[in-house]
Amino acid sequence: MNWRLGFPGFAVGFLAGTAAGLMALVVGQPWAWAVVAAVTLGVPLGLFGGMYSVLLAYGKVRRGGFAPACLFWLFAFPLARLLQEVLTRLVLLGEPGLPPKPWGFLAFQAIISAGFAIGFLWLHERIAPQWWRRVLSPA
Repeated sequence: MNWRLGFPGFAVGFLAGTAAGLMALVVGQPWAWAVVAAVTLGVPLGLFGGMYSVLLAYGKVRRGGFAPACLFWLFAFPLARLLQEVLTRLVLLGEPGLPPKPWGFLAFQAIISAGFAIGFLWLHERIAPQWWRRVLSPA
């Protein structure tokens, strides 16, 4: 499999995740905490975004469809946020831990995943087609 097919989704997901680090800086958190926030959310969102790109590239998901994107992120976004919570606690406190009331946390993340899916779909649909043409065109 050509890893470059997943790059547009990885890029969009990673950049969206790094916004968490920027927000941490804006509210006055230490620089190191901002980096941890950016990496622990950016990497999972990037990996899930890359998976979504590959699904699109292979025709497993309909391009431009909100429902497939929303369904994908309904599960992927809460999982990425849960990974961020666990990994952030591991890095900053030295031990992993779940957020308080994990089922409520996951339910809330699932609710807001629709907004993330819209933004991801919009940005991804603007970037991926040009990228795929470039990657798949004969040299």
